[in-house]
Amino acid sequence: MGSLILLHEPAGHSVWEGDFRAVTVAKASLEDEMGPDPFLAPVAWSWLAEALEGLDLVGRPSGTVTRTISESFGSLVTKANHVGLEVRASWTPVGPAIGPHLEAWLNFLAKMGGVMFAPAGVTALRPRH
Repeated sequence: MGSLILLHEPAGHSVWEGDFRAVTVAKASLEDEMGPDPFLAPVAWSWLAEALEGLDLVGRPSGTVTRTISESFGSLVTKANHVGLEVRASWTPVGPAIGPHLEAWLNFLAKMGGVMFAPAGVTALRPRH
């Protein structure tokens, strides 16, 4: 699950260092065993950094990665544990051409959802029926 908001300030904004700012929040549920993994947050951030790589940006994206581990007790003990991941980030696109930024965000969101794409030049085999 995720959202992307594009902010525009025609006169420019000193903090953004530009006229536009892309802001995203993306959330995912994960398997229980992934919760304590110390590499979870850096890997999630790398998915965003890789998605935005090669785009015209002012500076680098900024944001946070939060992981949560919820365990239930008492009358909620029958409720399953939950491991969650949330990425909050923003970046400043150079100019109004937002299409490539939207495509990069969709690729990032797919990775957050567990969809990993084959590298360039690799063809996925389809099962025979």
